[in-house]
Amino acid sequence: MEDHREILKRAGLALTVFGLVDIAFMIYSLAQGQSYSSTFNIFAVLAGIFLMRGSLGAARLVTWFSAFMLASFAGAVLLLFPFMQPLDLLIAQAKIYPARLVTPWLVAAAAFVLLGWIYARLRSPPVIAALLASGRSATAPRHAFVLGVGFVVFLAAMLKMTLHGTANEKAIELARHQLGPGYNYATQSIQWCGGHGRAVVAAYNDEEIQHVTVEW
Repeated sequence: MEDHREILKRAGLALTVFGLVDIAFMIYSLAQGQSYSSTFNIFAVLAGIFLMRGSLGAARLVTWFSAFMLASFAGAVLLLFPFMQPLDLLIAQAKIYPARLVTPWLVAAAAFVLLGWIYARLRSPPVIAALLASGRSATAPRHAFVLGVGFVVFLAAMLKMTLHGTANEKAIELARHQLGPGYNYATQSIQWCGGHGRAVVAAYNDEEIQHVTVEW
């Protein structure tokens, strides 16, 4: 039977490398003036180091986190993504800024595959046997899967209420007043402060995409 320490070492190395690549990509994106957010980077590096050192406690934590993120990723594609961008805006992005659209999807796909592989390795019989021998729980993290889906459902509900109400119509009306009828419009975010609204609206056509900030 494969030794559990070797499994932890390989999983930890993969997680550490991915975390370092994620940090490098974040620095590059910020240097290019592009927004970038990730739940990996430093966390992935630290967790990977502990796994490489054979920490069964880290194995339990990473297994739980992997389950949560796998459920969140799957839920985001099915539930959250349809509320985030209209299809014609995605088509415009693909035509005008293909690299900006493709790169985040490639990173997300790589993260999903990596997390699936790490979860499978950390749920392998040698690791489960080592957890039981150390007196730790070796049950599957079902609550992590449930919480991951629940988190996405909550975000989808919030986006639907925020971006598909009267405030959304007001934001698009103000943006159209600024740029005219030559664009399609999609609200990207809405904020409220002291009774005043502030929104970022994407104005797009087949040739360009602009982001307009409106207040009321």
